[in-house]
Amino acid sequence: MFPSSKRRLVGGAAALMLLGATLFASAGTALATVPAGSATNEALPPTVTGNVVAFRTNLYYTDTSTLAKAFVTLFTTGTSDALYVSATKNGVAVANACGSTLPISCTFKTVRMNDHLAVTVAYTRIASPATGNGLWSSTGAPTSDGGTSHGDTWKDPNGPATATFDATATDYGGGFSTSAGSSIEDFQVVSKTNPQATRLANLPAGVAGTVADGNSANQNQSCGPFDCTNAIGEWSDIRVGDGQTFTTAFQIVITFYQGTPKSFVHSYIDSNGVTQYEQIFPCPKKNLTAAIPCFTWTANLNQATIYTYHNGSVRGL
Repeated sequence: MFPSSKRRLVGGAAALMLLGATLFASAGTALATVPAGSATNEALPPTVTGNVVAFRTNLYYTDTSTLAKAFVTLFTTGTSDALYVSATKNGVAVANACGSTLPISCTFKTVRMNDHLAVTVAYTRIASPATGNGLWSSTGAPTSDGGTSHGDTWKDPNGPATATFDATATDYGGGFSTSAGSSIEDFQVVSKTNPQATRLANLPAGVAGTVADGNSANQNQSCGPFDCTNAIGEWSDIRVGDGQTFTTAFQIVITFYQGTPKSFVHSYIDSNGVTQYEQIFPCPKKNLTAAIPCFTWTANLNQATIYTYHNGSVRGL
């Protein structure tokens, strides 16, 4: 073989090796592309008035490929023991998805296009502010994976969610229901300077709730078709969960400094996003459940207990 022929063979082999390396690198880059999806973090609620804080981390998966598994670890600051843990796929609870040790980690199987995965954890608050940050991965190693080597990761571009403790609130109460029957309330002692107190009662487990009256509520609320000329007390604004309608009634307990309401006006937004107005009357002595929405009156406490399935705002008439 002539020297020039040998040089051509060596040069050709080198070119093939370079081409192979280029193709391998290109394939590696393609394989490292993170499937379409987005992650978000939420504080439930962002302002709390008690010693419980809760965070929810979400993954909205929009890629056409199916994941065998998706993993998430919820990292927090300013918290201690976990009081409540929930994992859902498209709103349906996923049993045994999460561990019990901190930081809470969960696994979801078979994740398809348009699946919404969510993990909600409530903690004992030990500092303010407290933060929650969910890191999602297809490999189970989100802390070391930048999304280009060990697998696919998703995290909220806005960073951790923050929950702040307000120790001075009187017309506002915010918290999270860790067990069925929980209550959330603002300052409950009524007086000339605090003419109304509002409390949520009989809440389902796993929902955030806020109450507001007085200066913390929207006192310019519309009464819709009802006459509020002689309205009693203040508006009470109620938020439970994500604003949905519940299948089991919860209670809005309002204590008045003075005045006796004969009914209540209740404004709320229905499942179609339309504002609705209803007038709530006293409950019958028998078969209360069939009459919901309705309210009972405890005269010695000057207190109304409203039974309802809806969030919204209420005021005495």
